[in-house]
Amino acid sequence: MATSGSYTTTPLTRIVWGPGSLSQLPELLDALPHVSGSTSSDGPRRALILTGNSLANKTDVIRRAEQALGPRHAATFTGIGEHAPVEGIKEAVRLMEQHGATALVAIGGGSPIDAAKAVSFYIHRESAHADNDDERSFVPIIAVPTTLSAAETTQNAGFKENNKKTGVSHRSLVPRVLLLDGDVTRHTPERLWLSTGMRAVDHSIELLYRPDVSPLLRGTWLMAMRELFTLLPLSKAQPDNVDVRQRLQLAAIASLWPESRKGALGLSHGLGHALGATYKIGHGITSCLTLGPAIQLTAALPSTGAEQLLALADARAFIPAPFATPVPIGATPSSLLQGKPDLDAARKQGKEVGEAVQKLV
Repeated sequence: MATSGSYTTTPLTRIVWGPGSLSQLPELLDALPHVSGSTSSDGPRRALILTGNSLANKTDVIRRAEQALGPRHAATFTGIGEHAPVEGIKEAVRLMEQHGATALVAIGGGSPIDAAKAVSFYIHRESAHADNDDERSFVPIIAVPTTLSAAETTQNAGFKENNKKTGVSHRSLVPRVLLLDGDVTRHTPERLWLSTGMRAVDHSIELLYRPDVSPLLRGTWLMAMRELFTLLPLSKAQPDNVDVRQRLQLAAIASLWPESRKGALGLSHGLGHALGATYKIGHGITSCLTLGPAIQLTAALPSTGAEQLLALADARAFIPAPFATPVPIGATPSSLLQGKPDLDAARKQGKEVGEAVQKLV
């Protein structure tokens, strides 16, 4: 068991939540830091809204965001498709320059949020600040998620190029502000809403057995998993319950609490990246396909570290009925300090976590 370690936070500075919080966009924009050494601080920021066609054409969400921004609204780009094709990212970079936008407001699921990160990355790379890693030298992002994928918490920007998943990563790409408006999510199709909720479940469990993350956050992930198991069925039964949606948004953020990390979380995520880009399957759906079996395989593998295996086994006690029979918290990583832990029992409990995930799916 690691008796030393570290936790590195990200440039995320503020999380705002609550129905109707979309109206706070102007003040959140004003609070963003300006690019270090630039002249952008001479006037108020103006933002480019990045989103997809469905949200723009089938709902009033984007119109409401534009109205909230008022004169701070530089332009809106609605051409971000699933898995964020690179062509849309390049067009958004061009629009940023054309309209003099100095911030990005990404509204939607993982694709527009990842696209915003990629836009910020490419603008920085071509700017006079390319050698400056100061987070203030990157175009800042306000993320307004409408799904539960939690892409807004990471520094990774995945997108599709030549029909393959690729991406960029830099800690300064993490959105500075997260705006979680449960009312906005009412427009998200049920299949997308619930499947991205499974993506959040994927985060909360795969982080437990990833060997290079901070154990400081394990409690956060376990509590997020319990909330997700409880609230996802409730949201399916009561799709118009905004309070449930709001709590699910908070649980999704907790499932992937911000820390500087690169790459896929684990086997389920790695398979999801390959399947999603190749066969045009949303990442929420890929988690429905891969998570349960990936957990069961990880529990069985001799190469899974003892601390990670015990953390996975501990998750068993946080799964509510009817997905698992309630049990007291059992073997935990602290048992490593009390002598040889029962790893066979831990593997059995880990397998039961995979079975419970299958029931939830």
